[in-house]
Amino acid sequence: MRKLYLFFFALLMLIPFMGFEAQAATLQDARWVTRNDAPIPYVRMVMDLSAPVKASASISEDGKTTTVTLKNTKIGKVKSSMTMDSSIASSAKLTQVGKNVNVTIKTPKALDTDGIKVFSLKKDTVNNKPYRIVMDVQKQGVAPKSNYYGSKKTTAKSSSSSTKKTSSTSTGAATTISSNGNYKTSGGLAGKVITLDPGHGGSDPGAIGPNGLQEKQVTLPIAKYLKADLEARGAKVYMTRTTDVDVYAPNASGVDELQARVNVANKYNSDAFVSIHINAFSNPSVGGIATYYYSKTGYDAKLAQRVQDQIMNEPKFNGDRGIQEGNLYVLRHSDMPAILVELGFISNPTEEAALNTTKTQQSFAAEIAAGLASYFGG
Repeated sequence: MRKLYLFFFALLMLIPFMGFEAQAATLQDARWVTRNDAPIPYVRMVMDLSAPVKASASISEDGKTTTVTLKNTKIGKVKSSMTMDSSIASSAKLTQVGKNVNVTIKTPKALDTDGIKVFSLKKDTVNNKPYRIVMDVQKQGVAPKSNYYGSKKTTAKSSSSSTKKTSSTSTGAATTISSNGNYKTSGGLAGKVITLDPGHGGSDPGAIGPNGLQEKQVTLPIAKYLKADLEARGAKVYMTRTTDVDVYAPNASGVDELQARVNVANKYNSDAFVSIHINAFSNPSVGGIATYYYSKTGYDAKLAQRVQDQIMNEPKFNGDRGIQEGNLYVLRHSDMPAILVELGFISNPTEEAALNTTKTQQSFAAEIAAGLASYFGG
């Protein structure tokens, strides 16, 4: 066994569980999904529990078997095995070992501690969700994608000004909704329709900082402050989510979740769509602020530049990373000018600390609002 890795990994995993009372828990459900909307694709396993538990883990000598042990837990009416993604994590087996449950994960390639994340989610009475343990297993042997959130090569949409009727078509999963195509690009913010998309949420925490801050815990308050700022300027604002929930469904596929967010903007015939995210990288010294766009309407780059001009000099962040064209799902499939802002790196401890303050969250909101006002000519 890789004892060094075991010690380090188990220590990381025990931190989130400290403070929980030791009590017997029942494993009530186990499910998985492949997420391709990330820099490195991964398989996510979610374990529903009747009570919080402590956990430890070990990786076999060849790196192809990882065992996560759920302490003081018994298996309920749950399937004992899951056949998953053969290219990332081929299977998981649940076994009762005394008072504990072992989750044995098989991977086609050797896995190290940096290839798996295990974290807990508290019971959510508002959204009727139990205690959960989430295990993310990254695909091995692939380089991170610089542009993600559903990247897939596609032909840019025409910037024709012809009117389209609002319609929807079934894709067998998430419904695709189209706008009427009559977005406005000038005349000031008053009366404009803007959709804000706080990245991640619910079963998807997004990137997690070295001190435990989750991306979803930052994007939502920034979006709420931004909504208030824009409404004070006379805009009509919609949000893809207003609480800590998935937009489509818990543990949905990346495409379904992203399409559900785009649908909100298209449904309300928005004049602009702003998706709010926080970046992450393996090197904790990397930082800075960027804005992504996808050239589909003729106005996307202008919108990105006007917003980036306002947010790029936020104090305590490592500079201006500029505007970048990104082949991102939410930017491609929204029918109006759209941007995705990356407000620093949560993996950078200094930027993570700043992002965790109301001052910075409100500042970013005010700066994005100013950028939108500049774009619309107000």
